[in-house]
Amino acid sequence: MKKKLLIVSLSMLFTAYCFAQTVDLPVDFENTTPNFYGLTDFGGTASSIIVDPVNPTNHVAKTIKTATAETWAGTTVGGTVGFANPVPFAVGSTCMRVKIWSPTVGTPVRLKVEDASNATISVETETLTTVAAAWDTLIFNFSNQAPGTAPLNFSNTYNKASIFFNFGTTGAQAGEQTYYWDDMAFIQGTPGTAVDLPVTFENPSVDYGLTDFGGNVSQIMVDPNNLNNHIAKTIKTATAETWAGTTVGGTIGFANPVPFAPGSTTMSVKVQSPATGTHVRLKVEDASNATISVETEAITTVAMVWETLVFDFSNQAPGTAPINFANTYNKASIFFNFGTSGAQAGEQTYYWDDMYFGIYTGVKDVNPAENNVTVYPDPADDYLYIRSNTAISKAAIYNVVGVQLTEYVNAGQRVNVSALKTGVYFIRFTNITGQTMTTRFFKK
Repeated sequence: MKKKLLIVSLSMLFTAYCFAQTVDLPVDFENTTPNFYGLTDFGGTASSIIVDPVNPTNHVAKTIKTATAETWAGTTVGGTVGFANPVPFAVGSTCMRVKIWSPTVGTPVRLKVEDASNATISVETETLTTVAAAWDTLIFNFSNQAPGTAPLNFSNTYNKASIFFNFGTTGAQAGEQTYYWDDMAFIQGTPGTAVDLPVTFENPSVDYGLTDFGGNVSQIMVDPNNLNNHIAKTIKTATAETWAGTTVGGTIGFANPVPFAPGSTTMSVKVQSPATGTHVRLKVEDASNATISVETEAITTVAMVWETLVFDFSNQAPGTAPINFANTYNKASIFFNFGTSGAQAGEQTYYWDDMYFGIYTGVKDVNPAENNVTVYPDPADDYLYIRSNTAISKAAIYNVVGVQLTEYVNAGQRVNVSALKTGVYFIRFTNITGQTMTTRFFKK
């Protein structure tokens, strides 16, 4: 009996030693040692580390918020010992990120960090999911603490983290819900603006991640015909392969997956081609798993002028995979004169802009943040308010596929959105100077 107790005690010491020495940020769940990550559930959650259902080479955490879960049910990483090193918060570096898969959009996710040796020292913050049934990278800024919780104190030690899904709602209210999460990491410095759809090349703080392959050479430049506009220029060189292309979003991809759904399977890109009848292919894929993709094509109908090409991914290119709404598509690549090499066609230059989900509406937006415009609250309940230094003359609400739902003339500073169903929408508004701006919001 003593021998068995000794073995158990040594096992516990070894486990604690592993936590103290090796569990640290970033947390990616790729270490298969049993209990390595010290996931500890409380309040009615049930967590496990599993093979990613979408990418069998990846491991993720699966957390079930059960039907009997409390409002504060959550899961701790690192057991009682916490991380090997404290989260290195500092002035200007106050953010963490976590990849989340949620069954619903607009779900509040809370992240809490604390001192593993003193539970009275903690800071909590929250953010909302922006997509449903798809991976979403959420940013948690601890300089914006959750109401009623302690502010971030740089003199404190924060070396343990807990995550709470659908915080504030019981399992009895929501029913049992399953969440997946991965890649919990600290962000050094202020997070840059992530590239996302629509891609307009207008935000100087965004790294659009243009990556050429197969013989393309691309750059972002000022539009020669409109000095207030930026576009992408792609040269398919004389040595280019038939499959030469350019990726948007680098290796990371878009901040949010393309929100494909039955009946909503199109994207559009403005293109200027040197020739009519040019095959342009658009491919979207899972940034974490290149075997998951769907491709489709459109053909230019004019030469040397801009036109909007519409790509319908429900009509996949021959020999390529069909669209699967269960997959994540969060990276895009464009191929000009697909199937023809540079040696066959000679060097050709293409221009492109305004990569949209749905169909481009033809209006060039300015950045609301750079024009002293704020839309709040988000999520909205009955009303959406527009705070602007310039009067708003018109506002319109669009769904995620670009269909206009309603329009308000002389909108003023308040728009009634009470009739909208729960979900993500866009509001496009025009001020009295003629500037048009679009921003996304979530309706409760």
